[in-house]
Amino acid sequence: MIAPPYDVVGADDEAALLARSPHNAAHLELAPGDEAARFEAAAEALDAWRRDGVLVRDEQPAFYAYEQRADILGETHTRRCFFAALRLHRTEEGIVRPHEATMSGPREMRLRLQRATRTNISPIFATYVDGQHRSRGVLGAIAESTPLFEADDALGDRHRLWRIDDGAQQQVLVEAVGASNVTIADGHHRYATALAYLDERLAEGSVSDDAPERYVLCGLIEEDEPGLVVLPNHRLVRADGLPGDFFERLGQLYDVQAVDATFGVEAALRLWQGVQANAHGPSTFGVLDLAQRQMYLATARSQDAIDAAMPSQLSEASKRLDALVLTETILHPLLGIDPDALAHGGRVDFTPKVDAAVAEAERGEFRLAFLLNPTRPEQIRAVADAGELMPQKTTFFYPKLATGMVFNPLAD
Repeated sequence: MIAPPYDVVGADDEAALLARSPHNAAHLELAPGDEAARFEAAAEALDAWRRDGVLVRDEQPAFYAYEQRADILGETHTRRCFFAALRLHRTEEGIVRPHEATMSGPREMRLRLQRATRTNISPIFATYVDGQHRSRGVLGAIAESTPLFEADDALGDRHRLWRIDDGAQQQVLVEAVGASNVTIADGHHRYATALAYLDERLAEGSVSDDAPERYVLCGLIEEDEPGLVVLPNHRLVRADGLPGDFFERLGQLYDVQAVDATFGVEAALRLWQGVQANAHGPSTFGVLDLAQRQMYLATARSQDAIDAAMPSQLSEASKRLDALVLTETILHPLLGIDPDALAHGGRVDFTPKVDAAVAEAERGEFRLAFLLNPTRPEQIRAVADAGELMPQKTTFFYPKLATGMVFNPLAD
């Protein structure tokens, strides 16, 4: 049974997934338990599923078409990609490019799981450019046939899978991806893990040019696929208190307007509409003072002032990126949260939902919330083209690729 990827599963959801079936992919993906035992348990479960025929390896190599249908903000979106083993490349090669920095904790956890299972349990997600949309035509035609597998997840999203073993269809997909570089959309920690695992194997001895360790399981999607949706990733900030001059200093770069409404979800959603009205600039943020239960709309006074406040070495693409603008003009100078603090975690949390940000006012764990516009796919490519990285959790692609649709063994 399928499960969400590890990084979007809360404690209650984890318990429900593990209880649903002894063969749910969460028994591998989440590796329940303590320390080393959890990864050993995942490896033992995977081996047992293979022995018992729960998992069956295809005799011939194939690609797999994957369709997801999800309700997003009241509209049904259909997204199609395909699973393949993507050859690993170092960032400096410019072939497979990251767009976000990673955090050390998740990288280590994923590496320990991969060492134990010698399998890509969950895929990365990456975009490519296909100007003629030939690959889209192939996937659309395949989606007209009966799927090999289909299921609804706990959120009601629909997942369907087809094996692509037709040589002509495979060739179209190979040519489409081969003519483009690839930009990682989701799964940066898993890609970093795959490279680290390859380095370990190389250190142990020779690794053949076509060894499975040189590849990673990947869901590949055309960059302008109509169903490709990026949600915002709002910031929740832990702080004992605010500097006394916080709003005064914020007002030097931003026009700060107080929201004259009772603090709550309804008012926050109206504030969010104000943020979205400036989706293409100037940089605009919703600021929720969770302790004082006040809301503000902060709009950049001028792009020139924002550019001057940003690190001079950044490209124009990065200087137009709201998540980075927030870090460099507000989180770092006003709250002392620099990129290193973000990378280590603890000070800032993330949510794609406005109502979840408001709910933190009741819990009291966070002091501020910042609502920001989602990053657009073309911005992701522009930053990658410039050879730069976005802050962690700049993007939130939805729906997430399910874990358990396809596994990629790295050993026989």
